[in-house]
Amino acid sequence: MTLELYAYALRAARPRQLARRASRPVRRRLFPRADRTGVPYPLEDNVELWHSRAFEVRESRPTGALAGFQANYGENVLAAARSGDRGTARAYIDAWLEASPPRVGSAWHPYVVSTRIGNWVAALSLEPELATAQLGESLLRQLKYLQRNVEDDILGNHVIRNARALILGGLSVGDPGAVAQGRRLLQRELPEQVLADGGHYERSPAYHRLVLRDLLEVQRFAPVQDTIERMLDFAAGSSRPDGAPALFNDGGLDIAPDIDLPPPPQGLSVFPATGYVFVRTERVWLAFDCGAPSPPFLPAHAHADALSFQLWIDGCPAVIDPGTSTYEPGPTRRWERGTESHATVAVDGDQFEIWGAFRSGPLPTVRLVEAGLDRLVAEVRLRDGTEITRTLQLLPGSLEIEDRINGSGNHQLVSSIPLALDATVRVSALTGCAVSESRTFAERFGATGEATALVVRASAALPREGGWRIEWDTG
Repeated sequence: MTLELYAYALRAARPRQLARRASRPVRRRLFPRADRTGVPYPLEDNVELWHSRAFEVRESRPTGALAGFQANYGENVLAAARSGDRGTARAYIDAWLEASPPRVGSAWHPYVVSTRIGNWVAALSLEPELATAQLGESLLRQLKYLQRNVEDDILGNHVIRNARALILGGLSVGDPGAVAQGRRLLQRELPEQVLADGGHYERSPAYHRLVLRDLLEVQRFAPVQDTIERMLDFAAGSSRPDGAPALFNDGGLDIAPDIDLPPPPQGLSVFPATGYVFVRTERVWLAFDCGAPSPPFLPAHAHADALSFQLWIDGCPAVIDPGTSTYEPGPTRRWERGTESHATVAVDGDQFEIWGAFRSGPLPTVRLVEAGLDRLVAEVRLRDGTEITRTLQLLPGSLEIEDRINGSGNHQLVSSIPLALDATVRVSALTGCAVSESRTFAERFGATGEATALVVRASAALPREGGWRIEWDTG
């Protein structure tokens, strides 16, 4: 099966991904020197943005490789500069320069380099006296390394972060070649990465906001305004009642920056290209996952959660997503990405094969059939031909979930409703016997909370119907 999965991954990959993966072992071991020296320039046009709450450091406790990445992002430098503590910011820069000569490892991973360049340029723009010839030489050397190591092996939000660093860093150190390369990357990537409805093609509302913030940083220096406007509309439409993004797929509150957004639209919001529908009324917020999990060539942040939903009543969570507590490979990562942990139906396990921390087998086909303020219908076709059609019927004081599973033969079926621990809704199964199971959920890396789930398990022949009724007080 491993060879089969590798073969699928090779078929699904973009040619430039394969080409860059082939050259990566050599490219990442070559560290060019700065070809000149000079003091970097502050970018005064962005000072107000970098002082905004969008750049507050969020609480996070990552583990493993991600912890090594975060330790080298330069967020501490920017946080000190934002508070006006120039001395501490300079001490952080000097400590990093002494401890992190060019070498293979977390500190010089292209994504980390990109993040650090942007944060250092932001910091020296807020505190111009941080700008020294030594800092300029380091920024120039990091830019030269990044220019040779744009993450075409990964694509997605990583390349947008690379482009942001090339533009901001290039402007600061006076490198027009880096600026031009960053602009070309945006020109190439944005038409594909940002979908017609304003969503990002990785289908993570949390990462969507991270990409949006990167574009806000370069909007004065690159033609991205139209893209930003569409992304703002999606970010507003996909907001929970507490203002945070709906936590479909990977991502958490520590990833998603706090960006000023338009007021969220009331009623029905349909994002057909990204594959989400949101219903927002005076008392109810309902989010429905009814689209592709991810691009087939980039399943890194995809969860096997098609037809899952999230429900809030009176501004409080009721039906929840399991979230993402870790990116480390292992049983926790598999469970959080898997089908049974979500508010959907599993047929013989996960909707697609999950392997490693960020890979997948062939993805299912998901289609939105009907979208109305009180009735949503979508279907998923699994690899073996099994089809699941889910209907959500929103009534005064209740949500009816009807599932029709079409296929043949006997299958193991699991239908789950994960609930917030203090949820006040009443849940009953339409068929079968529901049992209560202890669960966890995570809205930040490394931080899990207690939850529960009602689960119906059955070994049954198809076709089969099932579903749930969720009720709440109408007083």
